[in-house]
Amino acid sequence: MFINSTGINLFGFNLVWLGLVSWGNHFIPFGFLFLISHIFFIAQSSREVQLILVVTVFGILVDSALVYYNVFIFDDGRHIPFWLMVLWPCFATTISHSLRFLSHSKPLQLFVGAVCAPLSYIAGHKLQAVDFGQSIASTYLLLSVIWAGLFVLFFYIKDKLSKAEVSYV
Repeated sequence: MFINSTGINLFGFNLVWLGLVSWGNHFIPFGFLFLISHIFFIAQSSREVQLILVVTVFGILVDSALVYYNVFIFDDGRHIPFWLMVLWPCFATTISHSLRFLSHSKPLQLFVGAVCAPLSYIAGHKLQAVDFGQSIASTYLLLSVIWAGLFVLFFYIKDKLSKAEVSYV
């Protein structure tokens, strides 16, 4: 049976998400293994690596702001945990692969960002990886707004980097 890069990316990211959320910093080596394997065997260009870096920076900044404003509460309340910092570049790999189907539809990006992405934080809360400073409903609504915007932003950046790559060829 042949498994394409989209399937590998989807399976690998979900495995890394579960491991990092469940076992925290103990699972970081597996997160790095996934990320390095993705970059060397699946990434399609240096622009994809740039996208991973940009999304990672945005993600860490957003999650850090959410910790600062007491939306997220981690054991060490001063910053986001290292496992979450590793999760961001792993998530970023999905934009060009398992989430590629969202590339040409801003309404779908808004929908998936607003509805599905916050569910991963709710799941992390249920797995006791994060506490919330407000109710689950309030946190979900806030994350819905943030993630709807992030998804559109991330795919916009992906599109701009892809066009930049074509113009240099």
